[in-house]
Amino acid sequence: MALADPRGWVFYYLISFVALLWSGFIYQRGVMLWVAAFLAITVLGFSVILLVLLVIESRQEKGQTG
Repeated sequence: MALADPRGWVFYYLISFVALLWSGFIYQRGVMLWVAAFLAITVLGFSVILLVLLVIESRQEKGQTG
């Protein structure tokens, strides 16, 4: 995902927010706890991977311009 693509970021944050809300609702109800845990771990794990990729991309762009 490019840093300058605001539409992609809005879509990503909306999907992540809905997934975490749904995960919290499932967890609160006490049903399918493994699904709630898997969903939360998936969203958080993807966020960490995306963060690492963006840091790498940012460092590469700094190295090319600097």
